[in-house]
Amino acid sequence: MALLSVEKRKEYFKYLGLGSYCKKNIKKFQKIAFPDQPEEHDGDYGVKTDKALRHWRNVKRYCKNFEPEEFRCGCKGRYCTGYPTQMRAKTLAQLQSIRDQFGKPIIVTSGLRCPQFNARLSGSSSHSRHMKGKAVDFYIQGVTDTLSGRIKVIKHAKKLKNHHYSYCNGYNSNGYAINAPNMGNAVHTDTR
Repeated sequence: MALLSVEKRKEYFKYLGLGSYCKKNIKKFQKIAFPDQPEEHDGDYGVKTDKALRHWRNVKRYCKNFEPEEFRCGCKGRYCTGYPTQMRAKTLAQLQSIRDQFGKPIIVTSGLRCPQFNARLSGSSSHSRHMKGKAVDFYIQGVTDTLSGRIKVIKHAKKLKNHHYSYCNGYNSNGYAINAPNMGNAVHTDTR
């Protein structure tokens, strides 16, 4: 994927309230986006900064109730900057629809994943959509605490445009009872 054009970078910086597009403000953004990696705070615009900027813009545009950091890779900077790719607009729009439907805060338990972190997770697919920004695992207090609540969330997600697959411990969007104890009370949903 080619880097965003300078015009797009300027547009995204303005949209995100990051000030003018310049080395000083790139460095400020890098400090916010990559807090655990001071070596990345160089003010140079490269692939890692580009991925983070695309991600931040998508979250701010498609998810009014979420912050970009909520989707950071769970490796916590061990293998990547936290943004090995960006969350896709369709996935974010789907998550926001679920938030709107249930009217309660959503806690993201897993958003983006780098391949190294994904490989360390028990039961994770080597082709996980988390690595493409097309999947999210989440918990809604008072809703997904029960199997019936998780099923309601999955049935809602299944009705949404671009839905691909959802599951939890006990049920999937194909209507089957499944065993996924590593999910706890969280729900996984992903998009095409």
